[in-house]
Amino acid sequence: MELEKLSKSLEDYLEAIYVVAQEKKIVRVKDLIKMLDVKTASVIGALKKLEERQLVNHEHYGYIELTAEGEKHAVRVYEKHKVLLRFLTEFLKVNKETAEKDACLMEHCISEETFAKIIQLLRLLEVSPEKIPAWFAELKTYMNTGLNTNTKPGACDACA
Repeated sequence: MELEKLSKSLEDYLEAIYVVAQEKKIVRVKDLIKMLDVKTASVIGALKKLEERQLVNHEHYGYIELTAEGEKHAVRVYEKHKVLLRFLTEFLKVNKETAEKDACLMEHCISEETFAKIIQLLRLLEVSPEKIPAWFAELKTYMNTGLNTNTKPGACDACA
């Protein structure tokens, strides 16, 4: 089953199960209620759908575990979230709270092609700073300060 066939909501549940499992090792319904700020009935309904797709195992009043396939999907959504959050905060200088919300929205709809290009850009900036074009230093300054260092006195930023 491909990620595109899962709803945003089900992807959020998979990601939440994965994150809680990384922190606590054991995942319970109450953990998902707290993390996702949802009602018990919503969690139970989502778990039922995920069980039907063989992405989680959950016995009534028991622990919740991702299947191998469920973990694969959860990790992919989580990776997208982390990369997009990093891109938004470090590259575009979006504040952390806004970036967190935007990354959560974007992780569900970004194409694999665009996501791969963002990863390539981040790797270039991280691994080969000497290959970064001069314009990037200007962009970085602009994103940090809102000031264009190439602006002529008396000209607006849009005219630079």
